[in-house]
Amino acid sequence: MLPLELYYSPTPNGWKVTIFLEEAGIPYTVVPMDLGAGDQFSDAFLKISPNGRMPAIYDPNMQVSVFESGAIMIHVAENYPEARWLLPVDPLPRAKVLEWLFWVNAGLGPMAGQASHFKYYAPVLQKSADHRYGQNRYIQEFNRLVSVMDHQLGQTGQYLAGPYSVADVAAYPWVKPWKRWMGKSLEESGYMNVQRWYDSIKARPAEHRGMAVLRKQAIAGQAVRETGTMPDVALATLFRKGADSKL
Repeated sequence: MLPLELYYSPTPNGWKVTIFLEEAGIPYTVVPMDLGAGDQFSDAFLKISPNGRMPAIYDPNMQVSVFESGAIMIHVAENYPEARWLLPVDPLPRAKVLEWLFWVNAGLGPMAGQASHFKYYAPVLQKSADHRYGQNRYIQEFNRLVSVMDHQLGQTGQYLAGPYSVADVAAYPWVKPWKRWMGKSLEESGYMNVQRWYDSIKARPAEHRGMAVLRKQAIAGQAVRETGTMPDVALATLFRKGADSKL
C-alpha cells in the first residue's frame, strides 16, 4: 500500500483526518499547508480541492483525490479494510453513524468555526465594529449543539452512535476548545456526558499521534490568535483573497 498524501494544516478540520488515519493505521505523508501564505489558493491545490480548503487527500492506490473531511473519512473507510471498523457496513448502524457525521460537518463544525472567527479574527479585521452580536450568536449556538451531544451521549452511552466511529473522530476537535472559549470545563457547564466522552477520546493513543502532527505550528498559530497579532498580509489572504471571485 502506498501512503496517502494528506494536504494538511493543524486545525480542527485537519485533526479530524490525522486522528482518523492514526486510528485506522493507514499510512500517510503530510503535505503542509501555510494558509496564511495562501497555499490553499494555488492552482495545483485547487485541482485537488476546488473549494480552496483543506484537508484533502490524493490516494495513489486508487489514483483519486478527495476533498472535505467527511468525504475523506468515508472514502478511506469504504476502500481500506483497516478503517472499516470506524464506519459500519450494516445499513442501520451505518445510517446512525452517518447522520452524526453529517451533523458535525453541517452543524457543530461550522458553528464552532464561526464562534472562533468572531472571538479571534473579527475584532482584528474590523477594530471599530461592535462584534458582540456575532460573538454571542455563535457561542450560544455552539453551546446548544454541545447540549444536543450531551443528550445523545446520555442515550447511547460512551459514543455518539454507539460504538466509537468516524462521527466521534469528527466531533472531537471541535469540542476541544470548549474550556478556552467558555471559561469553564464541560463538567462545570453541566455536560457530564460530553466530558466523559471527551476524556475517553483524549486518552486514546491515536488522538495523541494525530494531534501531534505539525504541533509546533499549531501552538504558534494559537498564540497568534490569542494575542491578535496575525500579520495583515496573512489576514488579507485568509479572509479577503478571492472576495470578488468564485473562491
